[in-house]
Parts: sequence; structure tokens; C-alpha cells
Amino acid sequence: MLSRVHLFIMHTSLILFIMLSSNTNAPAYETTAAIKDMASLGLAYSTHIFFHELGHQVVADDVGAEGHNMTFLTKKNGQFYFGLSTYQNIPAESKLAYAAGGDRMAGYTFEYALQSYRNHPTTFNKALMFFSGADFLIYTIIANYQNPGNDMYDPNLIRKETGCSKETLLGIIAAKTLANAYRVMNKDANFAPYIMVDRDSASFMMRFNF
Repeated sequence: MLSRVHLFIMHTSLILFIMLSSNTNAPAYETTAAIKDMASLGLAYSTHIFFHELGHQVVADDVGAEGHNMTFLTKKNGQFYFGLSTYQNIPAESKLAYAAGGDRMAGYTFEYALQSYRNHPTTFNKALMFFSGADFLIYTIIANYQNPGNDMYDPNLIRKETGCSKETLLGIIAAKTLANAYRVMNKDANFAPYIMVDRDSASFMMRFNF
């Protein structure tokens, strides 16, 4: 569930991403390629958002939630959302799994983007890797410190269901993000963080390959 503020932050991050990764000495004839790259960036962001919301829907379907759906570019309670997942009724014990479902799916998206980028280092794969890897950290910061009372924000619902503090949740998400950033820079890394959910729980896990 992604708000307009979240979208603004992600776009700002994207601008920094482009500035840091682009070649400032590129000749003018590369303008067309730059436009294509921008289109790829937009497609990557849209792809990430779609699968994030789909992650909520997968959990909702698994736990038997009623009236669940996802919409895009919509308003609810006066707030604009780029992507929004809702339900009419869900088992109380499954709310945590539902809230974590978006980030779980983002983890799958990141793994796909990481492997794809290593095989084919395209702008789309690089951007998809960035968005799916950095998204929930930015989301958590916004939820913690700008909209801490909005239960439509996944991190707030996670804190409500687990009772963990803002700092604890932020620390967990930051550790996950930094671990994945290390994996991007070091292809020989033998670990991978991931989120696991079932009907009544969600867990932050670390997988090691031996």
C-alpha cells in the first residue's frame, strides 16, 4: 500500500540513483537511449508496485479473506495511493501475514532482478533491483515518522500486530536492505535475507548457502 508521499520519496531516490549511475560525459547522440532508459525505469517501478500489491492478494486468498482486491492510482479516505490492497474481512490472526505479504513478494522480485541483472545488466533490471531492494526501508521510515497512525501503511500494521517499537522494525528492515546491498556488490555472498509468512505469523529469516 503506497501513498503519494511514498511515491514522491521513491521518485526522489530514483533521481539520485540516475545521477549516481549515469555517465556525465555521454555525447548528445545518446539522448534517445536516455529516453529509453527513463521508460525502462518507469516500467520497473510499475512492475515493482504491481507485485508488491499482488503479494498482499496472495496472502489474502490463502487465508480466506473476503472481498479483497487491489487498485492503482486511487484515493481512500482523502489519501492518494499509487497502489492499494484492501479487504472487507480477514481472520484476525492473519493480519500480520497480510501486512508482510507485500514485502515478501518484493523479496522474490529482488531475487529475480538481481539474477537478471547479473546475466543481462539492463536499465530495467538494475532499476527493478533498486526499487524492490530499497522500497520497504523508505516505506518504514515514512510510516514510522510521518504517518504512524495510519493502519493502511504496512509497517504500522506490522508494529500494531507484533507490538515491536518503531526502532526495532526499522532496524530489522535496515539490516535486510543492507544485506541485499552487500549481495549486489559481492556476487560471492553466500547468504540471503527473506520474509516467510503463514496463516498466523511472519518471520524475518536469513538463508546461508554452504
